[in-house]
Amino acid sequence: MLKAAAMRTHLFALLAVILLLLSRPAVPSPDEKFSCATTVSKLTPCTGYIGDKSKEPSKTCCAGVKEISGSIKSKADKKDACECLKKTLSRMKYDPSRIPLLSKKCGVSLVLPSITNSTDCSTAFGY
Repeated sequence: MLKAAAMRTHLFALLAVILLLLSRPAVPSPDEKFSCATTVSKLTPCTGYIGDKSKEPSKTCCAGVKEISGSIKSKADKKDACECLKKTLSRMKYDPSRIPLLSKKCGVSLVLPSITNSTDCSTAFGY
């Protein structure tokens, strides 16, 4: 009896995970709002470079920069990305002047601004 109840619980949990995965599109739709969590996860490989621990950004870092660059379209997205990075970077030691260099080194057109605790994200992208 106890074994059957445990099996039902595991089956229910597995079913819940499957339903959750099926309810979300694999690729974000153009209407989907900016995600700070996604941005942070995609740019985490860049911490070695912006932390002045490596001379060049890694291939994984550049892949993340390219993906995030492609998803930041609107003025609101840019502001949200800036605020997200500002909050995240406040917890670590880094060289703010290296952030704009990521665009050039990774070959993307969107230039990320130099972000510090005092950055005004409403004007950081030059608008």
